[in-house]
Formats: sequence, C-alpha cells, structure tokens
Amino acid sequence: MKSTNMTDKPSVSILKETRDNEKRVIMLPQGVRQFVEAGFKVYVEHDAGAASGAFDGDYKAAGGEIVSTDEAWTVSPFLLKYKFPSVAERRYLCRPLHIGAYFYPGENYELTHHLREHGVTAYSYEYFQAADGSFPLMTPDSEISGKLAVLFGAHHLLSTQGGLGIMLASLPGMKPPKVVVIGHGNVGAAAARTAAGLGNEVVVFGYREESLRRFEATVPSNVKCLIVSQEALEREIPDADLVIGATLISTYDTPAMLTDELVKKMKEGSMIIDVTCGYGAGYIPTAHTFTWMGAAPYKVHGVWHYKDPVMPAHVHQTASIGATTNHTRYLISLGKSIFLKDFQDSVSQKGKFVEKGEIIHPHVISDFALIEALAKKSA
Repeated sequence: MKSTNMTDKPSVSILKETRDNEKRVIMLPQGVRQFVEAGFKVYVEHDAGAASGAFDGDYKAAGGEIVSTDEAWTVSPFLLKYKFPSVAERRYLCRPLHIGAYFYPGENYELTHHLREHGVTAYSYEYFQAADGSFPLMTPDSEISGKLAVLFGAHHLLSTQGGLGIMLASLPGMKPPKVVVIGHGNVGAAAARTAAGLGNEVVVFGYREESLRRFEATVPSNVKCLIVSQEALEREIPDADLVIGATLISTYDTPAMLTDELVKKMKEGSMIIDVTCGYGAGYIPTAHTFTWMGAAPYKVHGVWHYKDPVMPAHVHQTASIGATTNHTRYLISLGKSIFLKDFQDSVSQKGKFVEKGEIIHPHVISDFALIEALAKKSA
C-alpha cells in the first residue's frame, strides 16, 4: 500500500459544495456504502448532502463518519467534490493530496497555478476517458444539460419572456418549430431526442460522417443529420427558432461557426443556447457572456442568448442522483489506484491533469501555453 500522511487504510473525504449557491453533492449515501464495501474509510463533511435530501444520519447509516469542514479537508489524502474549490477553499490545498472535481482547468488558470505551487495531484472528471474513447463521467450532466436546453428554450420562446411567442412543440395543422443542434454527443443527442419527441423539426450538425450516420440510425424521422459546413449552416440557421450549441470543446482558437453575420440573419426573438460554455470567442462569438444561475438571457442582433455553465445545478437532486449512480465505481477505482501499489486504472489516469504540482494533461498544457502567449502579447 502506498504511504500517505494521514492513514494507512484507504480513505476518502466527501466535501460539501460552497460555490455559487451550489446544492449538488458528488456522492449520496448509496455511493458511500459502495466505498465502505470496497474497504474505504469514508468521511463526509457535515450537511454535505442536506440540500439534495441526504442528511448526516443517512450517511452514518451507510457507514460514513460525519466530520467538520476543517476535518473534511484534512482527514484524508483523497478528497472528492462536485465543482472545483472556491478561492476561500484554496487554503486547504497546501499539501500533497489527491482531489477530484469538475475543475475545467483551462478556464481556471489561477486555481491550476495554485495546485502547481503546492504539489497537489488533481483529477478533473470531464477528462476521465474509457478505452472506447468515451468520457463516462460526463454522461449524466451532459444528458441533463441537453434536455434542459430544450426546456429552457421552450420557456424563453414564450411571448411573456420576450420570445417569438411560439410553443416548442407541434400541433396538427401547423408547421412544426425548428430546432438546430450543433453536435451529437451526449448533450446534443439528448437535446435532439427531446426536441424531436415534442414534434419539432430537428436538424443536427456533426463533423464525422461515420459517427453521424450511426447517430442518425437511432433517432426518429423528424431529425435530419448534416455534416458541418458553412453552406449548410447558412441554409439551416436563419429560420431556426432555437439553436443549441453542444460541441465537445470551444476554446480561444476554435473557429467561429455561428458568425456575427449569420446571427444577424436569424429571426428577431429566436434563441441560441450555448451548452458547451467554453472559453474565448469559440464557435459562437456572440455568446460572449455567461448567464449564471438565475441570470436572464441577453440579446445580440435581436436574438436571445443563454450560456449557463452550470445547467445541471438547476436540478440539483437529479444531478446528485446521476453523479452517484454513474461516478461511484470510477471514483472507487481512482481511490484504489491512489492507495494500492499494484492497482492501475487507466480511466482515472486520463483525468489526471496535475501530478504533484506538474501539469501533465496535453489539453491543459496546450491551453496554458496559449494563455501565457496571449498574456505576453498583451503586456
């Protein structure tokens, strides 16, 4: 067993979320029970799951030990959160430890720099990658985001919200509304199927012909699949009632797809929802401002824009259940790889972006090189 500063026995500490009125929790009691059965001592921060309907007594009944905030951050060398630590929580990240969360390190330069300075080893859930190339820890939140994008779009297209005044669903005798989805991964697929189920005309754009064909075989006949091209975008976007952006990545150097000129051609009161929520101008340059939880959409060229990076947080109980059901087995494997010398876990190792203070993930290395180059250029 690998040596740690805290305990010889495998252990894990489940932390409470404190950022941005966050109510999700990375693990409900059933996940704690699975960790205990796998041989871990499990510590749970007081009231970590209360907002999601899981109380301290429930965690104790599952085998967890309830501890204070300070204890939760220091009692184990293996920490798990939902979202990346807040500025106030960085004071705990001052020793060699292992921590998992949705870090989005390319967007969090200062936090990642702090992890480097203090020799922390960090794992970002969105980078966990299976042998088939999929990103399994992204599945629940991605599916939630795709479905919510359609529901949010339907709400904001109401006349009372300043939208087109249409119902995002078909009725006999009327032309169905049009929904365009860019991307057909977990987010895009969930959005397309939800919109199609309401009877809308749905157009899905993708980059890879083979995977797009496979996707097309799984959706109803009111879904049309097209390879991304500027010509096809120019043809399909202007008369769309709702456009949902669901590409995997959008960064500083991602080429614009919905250009300024193309957005100008869209209908007054129509809507763009950017679920990708990358950084930099990205593929939808007009979606330049985040609409954090509760913030209203904003108009650019008469088109409503919505860009909420924490959409699953609107349904925190659903998201907490999804994370527990989907993530726990992967997080147990991560824990075993930390504590057991001979246990190797390729899925979680792909999620490691800082190891003992050194950035090792190729995407993060690339992002940081670009950020630092831009900083030098503007200096």
